[in-house]
Formats: sequence, structure tokens, C-alpha cells
Amino acid sequence: MSLVIVGGGIIGLAIAYFVTSSDPSRKVIILDSEQSLFLSASGFSGGFIVRDWFGAAVLPLAELSFRLHRDLADAHDGRRQWGYTPSIGYSLVTQDQGSGQQVRGEDWLLTGTSRAEVARKYAGASLSPTNSGPDLESTGSESDSNNACRDRDANLRPDGSPLWANIPAGGVLEKISSPAGCAQVEPRELCEWLLQRCRDRGVQLSLSTKPVGFVRNAAGKVVGVQVQRRAANESDIAGAGVGVDVGVQTQTQTQMQNARILCKDVVIAAGCWTPRVFETLTGKKMQIGIRPLPGYSITVRSPRYRRPILEHDETGTGRKVETSHSIFCPPGRDWDYSPEAMARQTKDGIPEVYVAGLNNESHRLPELAGQSKRLMEKPLMDHLKRTAVNLAGKIQGQGQSPPIDDLHVVREALCFRPVSDSGKPIISRVDNIATAAGGGLYVASGHGPWGITLSLATGFVLAEVLQGKTPTVALDEFTLRPQRSEYLQSML
Repeated sequence: MSLVIVGGGIIGLAIAYFVTSSDPSRKVIILDSEQSLFLSASGFSGGFIVRDWFGAAVLPLAELSFRLHRDLADAHDGRRQWGYTPSIGYSLVTQDQGSGQQVRGEDWLLTGTSRAEVARKYAGASLSPTNSGPDLESTGSESDSNNACRDRDANLRPDGSPLWANIPAGGVLEKISSPAGCAQVEPRELCEWLLQRCRDRGVQLSLSTKPVGFVRNAAGKVVGVQVQRRAANESDIAGAGVGVDVGVQTQTQTQMQNARILCKDVVIAAGCWTPRVFETLTGKKMQIGIRPLPGYSITVRSPRYRRPILEHDETGTGRKVETSHSIFCPPGRDWDYSPEAMARQTKDGIPEVYVAGLNNESHRLPELAGQSKRLMEKPLMDHLKRTAVNLAGKIQGQGQSPPIDDLHVVREALCFRPVSDSGKPIISRVDNIATAAGGGLYVASGHGPWGITLSLATGFVLAEVLQGKTPTVALDEFTLRPQRSEYLQSML
């Protein structure tokens, strides 16, 4: 019988992709309440992928996901499909004017969001010789060093850092990770690729559709999901392709379709909206340890970053590969928060710089993801844009400031990320809810800023669980436990 996935972001798509990879005969239906997809974190995130910036609880999931991202890119030309490239991370290290102590750009990763699980030791792990290969600039003879300098991409400084990134006076860019543990994608393009593959396999997508409750049989057993769908007209309703078992019921004024979808399993992968969907389906409040974290971002193009940067392949082949760079900054003179700047490429090879890190928790989660844009506050976006100019604008000359704004703005966005109380995602079956067909209700959410990184592993292991297999990564750490929520009594 069918699998219903509530949420068409990268988590829901990854689940659908791996379910249909392992069981092509399984019918999968994705529901999304918006008229189009990728209007929140999946479409407006940075696309930074890391392997080992996590504590022990999340590390196995992250390592699996990093491998899946790499393997998927290798198998399907990820560079030209969704801008997949190896990445190198840098921390901006500055001097705290008040205390005289060094302040590191990656320190912010340890507090304030679900990145609290990040371990400081990741820098050493990502840069270990066994992972990163030979250091062409610090080993060998003087002639080897000179050759390496001559061979360096013209868009890199002698220390290897990218020229598109400005270094504030008194600051130093310190390398904290290598391509062995970091990669970069254009997240919207990855989502679009996953969506197309799912559609090719027969996955049905119903937009403007929200679940309004469970469907039960005469014995009171759960047999499906009741949905309500907004539609522009009758033909739009008829073309929904949801696979309902009852006739269309339309309210003429609001053009609403009420229908039932029979299914064996239901997965809630609705990001920040997961708690609302859960309450709607079960009829019970359940504090599942997820809160929305609103964050601003801006994507720009720079005259100093017009083509991909080439770095030596770490496998020792001697080849050069297109490589991205990310900069993590502490609060400083020019900004009062901890920005991050991530260089990336589109599938067409167009370089961009994504700047984020400015959060504002006063924004309330809207009913629909697309309504986030109207919540954007111009002063905050202007503040972020000034940060982007400080980080990537044109330097006027030695000792002159501020940089000139010669950046082209591609996109400004506000999106909400689902942050779990523990800093760990929730990948779990919900206790005491079973369907008549022997399936159940599952939750896959709470990934915080790491949704793109952990997406593929989340989809992979949940697909295994849905098939009755033992998951490749144990999910005990990600279980929806009663102590993290109001215990849900049996509804059967």
C-alpha cells in the first residue's frame, strides 16, 4: 500500500528517493501545503555539507550522509546537476578588543542553535594527513614550494585562501577543514534533481494540499489520511493526481477539495511545521522538541569570483578539481553576530557567495512557507547586505574602508529551520500509532542548520525502517521519546 510523506522539502524528497530506489513498486505520495516547493530552508539554505563536525551521537549519521552525497554526485554528475564540489573551510580569527583574547569564527557553531553538538576537535580530524593528502605548500623542497606557488589558481592567495573573501585588519583566515570532510551543493538544484528522479519513478506530488486527520475504518483502525486541497479551478483539481478513493467534493467559493488517501505508512517531514501537522493528524498536542529558527540570507555574485576555483585533487592523481570555500566569522567591529560566507556554484558553473548567520527569533512561524517573505524586515536585510559587502565587496585600497558594494544580489531570503531541543534530528516511529495494514506514523525533522548535510542519510535509513530492515545507522539517539514530549496514549 501507499506511503504518504507530508512535506516536499529535501528530507521528504530524500525519503521518497530511497524508498523507490529499494522498492520501485511502492506507491509514494508527497503532500505539500504550498503551491510550489522549496520556499523555506530547502530552497534558501547554504548547501554546506560536512562529515565530522558532530558529536558522537550524530556522527555516524553524518558520515553516512556525507558518503551518500559524494556517491550520488559521482554516479549522476552532481557537479553539472546540482553544483556539487569539494569544499575547504576557513575560520576568521580576530583579536577581541575588550579581552585581548583570540576569537575564532567557528566558535559560534558551538552555541545558540542545534549546532551545539559540533565538537571543536573536528578541525583536526578534517585536516589529518590520512584525510587531506599531502600539503603541497608545507612539505618538500624549496623548488617544490615554488612550483606549487606557480601552479596555484590565480584566484587564491599565497596561503590558499580565496581572493573573493576579504580579511579584516588584524584578522587571519585559518584553514579548519579540507575536501576530505566538506563539500558544497546548490540546495535548490539538488532538491529539483531529487524531485525529478522521484517523478520519473512514479512518485505523486500534490501541492496546496494539507492533511486534516486520519481516516479510520469501521473498526476504528487507521487506514489513511484525510486531506484538503486548495485549487484554482475544477481542471486543476482533476489534475491533482493524488490517488484518492472517493469523489471530489468541491466548495464553490473557496475551491477546496476534500479527499481520502489510503495508505500503510505516514511520514511527517514538514520541517518547522511538523508539530502542527502532528497535532492535526493525531488530534493531540505533542511537544516534540522542535522550534522554528528564522534566519536571513543573501546570495550575491562578485566580480572577483567569475569562474570556478581549481585546487589539486586530494586523491593524489595530480588533477585539478573545481573547489568551493567557506568562511566562518566571529562577531566583530563590522557586525554584531556570527556570519558565514559560502562560495558555491550553480549547475551551470556560475559562482555565487551565500552569506547568512543573522537570526531573529521574534518572527513567528507563518501558516505557509511562502508567507515568510512578507515577514522580512528591511533593516535586518540591509544589515546582512552590509556584512556581505564587508566580506566580499571591492577593497578600495590599503587601509581604506569600507569596501565598495560592487556585488550583484541574486536572492534575499528569510527561512525557518527546525531546531530540536537536543541538537539532534528526530528520525522516529511514533509509539502507539499503527495502521490497519501494519504500518505506522513516523517523524523526520529537527535537523536545524544541518538539513542538507543529513538529508540523504535520513532518507536512506528511514527507507530501511519502512522496509522492515535494521537501519544502517542505529536510530536510538533520534527516537521520539516520551520524556521529550507528552506521552501519546493509544488511539486505536
